[in-house]
Amino acid sequence: MDSIGYLPTPEGPERGTMRSILTTVGTSLLTNAKRHLNLPDVHDQHLASYLASTRAEQASAETNALSHLLQEGDRVVLLYSETPEGQQCALALRHFYISQGYSAESVVIPHLTYTENRFKMRGLRSLVATLIDLIRRERQQGREVSINATGGFKAEIAYATLVGLLFDVPVYYIHEAFRDIIEMPPTPIGWDYTLLADYEEFFTWVHADLRPTAEVQVRLRGLPSEISLLLTEEEDFTILSPAGEALYEAYHHRLTHMAHVPVLLSAQAQATYGAVAPDVRSLFDRALAKLRVRELRVSGADRVRNCDCLVYPKGHRDERVFFFEADDGSVCVCALGRHSDRSYEQLIERGVRRGRYTAFTPWVLSTQAV
Repeated sequence: MDSIGYLPTPEGPERGTMRSILTTVGTSLLTNAKRHLNLPDVHDQHLASYLASTRAEQASAETNALSHLLQEGDRVVLLYSETPEGQQCALALRHFYISQGYSAESVVIPHLTYTENRFKMRGLRSLVATLIDLIRRERQQGREVSINATGGFKAEIAYATLVGLLFDVPVYYIHEAFRDIIEMPPTPIGWDYTLLADYEEFFTWVHADLRPTAEVQVRLRGLPSEISLLLTEEEDFTILSPAGEALYEAYHHRLTHMAHVPVLLSAQAQATYGAVAPDVRSLFDRALAKLRVRELRVSGADRVRNCDCLVYPKGHRDERVFFFEADDGSVCVCALGRHSDRSYEQLIERGVRRGRYTAFTPWVLSTQAV
């Protein structure tokens, strides 16, 4: 594992920053306390005295990892499974860290249980959703977020790491061989959201509600087979898989994060935009919002004859946007066209040349398209 860039960080992140550490909780505290105290059953008071009298590195997986990470002023958010054992451990750890002067909170992950189907289908998806919600909440409160994924089911580590990578959050855990804290740092790469962008309407529809599998299969006809890799079936319904949920939320996070990128419409494009029906304008809104994300512009645009602009999007879409990138990073839209009324073909025949388009003004979203 070390060969692919896992970094030991015994000192932890830079000091002085308000931070929240999202910590997955397992049952090692309970197991270790039973063995240490030589008791078949351990109650809350037993756990409290055990934590108070045992070195953090030995008490549990969670305390071991946190002993390497915690700094003054940190906040600990303990995520536990929907099991009696998980709750007992999380509450004991919360009380312990509060007694140590830290802000601490325990959060249950619905459906994360010992039942295989609920764990695989609902539990991991719920874990992903809860992590994303907490990342957003803590960041809104001005805190730097990290994930300690040492405790809990092994599958939790995988999905916590995926969420961390998608949302630029470092993930920490204790390396079993070296007993040292290991960091999976945020990775400065552009994720390929093309599939999500090209079939956003489908993913939004699936995400919005429980959809009968038969109905989903009808909608999937003619769509790329890769979409099915982001779906899972549960009791005759099809929903986003845990990975699908993470990618879908990260895609919308990316759109929101790039909302500051200016999109400018020429006078001609503004006239077209204002004249079309609301449902058509909504389609253009979706396309214009996606143009703010550079990786989508690169992967989803084509060059066409007789034009010095790029055309977005590719594929079998009615709406077409002729654009170029300005030196200041803004996206300048020269013209808007459609296949259905042949305005797209007419624009190509006339030629879309940048020099012919003037009076660029900011596009203002007029619908709830994104």
